[in-house]
Amino acid sequence: MRKEVLFAIIFGIILGGVILFGIDLANKSVNKFPQDQTSQPESPSPTLTSTKTILEIITPQNHSVTTEKSINLHGKATPNSTIALISESEDLILDTSPEGTFSAQINLIAGENTITITNLLKDNKLETISITVIQTNTLPE
Repeated sequence: MRKEVLFAIIFGIILGGVILFGIDLANKSVNKFPQDQTSQPESPSPTLTSTKTILEIITPQNHSVTTEKSINLHGKATPNSTIALISESEDLILDTSPEGTFSAQINLIAGENTITITNLLKDNKLETISITVIQTNTLPE
């Protein structure tokens, strides 16, 4: 009986030591991180650029109504840039002219058509604009 008690005491001391070592290791790793978990991580302050937003859709107007099955879209963007045009029926990649103009013929579906144009700027930021064109069989009087 003495052997079992002695074995239990030695086993308890070893197990307690392992547990204390694990708790100490966990506390050390937690203390390496900031205590305030609710604070926002620091982000670099934004730099102001002098580039103006020049992405615009000249025609058609937003919320315009048409009976045509397709429209000609004309707009302005950064000169010599690439733009993505996404509509309900098709997606296009266009290059702007040296003056910054672009145009495309867009097929419309019946009802509301959302047309989104995205311009990739030189600093790898995206500039996006959207319009809605409604295609119907009859125009309201």
